[in-house]
Amino acid sequence: MTKMEKEHPHAGATYQVIPQSDGGFGVEVTIPNTHPTMVTGFATAEAATAWAAKHKDGIDAGNSLRRKMLYPQKRS
Repeated sequence: MTKMEKEHPHAGATYQVIPQSDGGFGVEVTIPNTHPTMVTGFATAEAATAWAAKHKDGIDAGNSLRRKMLYPQKRS
């Protein structure tokens, strides 16, 4: 039995850098069929843009949403 390839749930997301009232920047992430969400805390527009690009690249590469294991599995 082979594993079926699933599309990443954030595939097709769009990103918009938005200035915040505190002088920082946020990234509005819009995922198809969901409400937009805002990721905040970026000091510059460049940092926000870089985060969005890295996030998109990770999705395009098929990276899982699951966190990496803290401890490596023991091998026999």
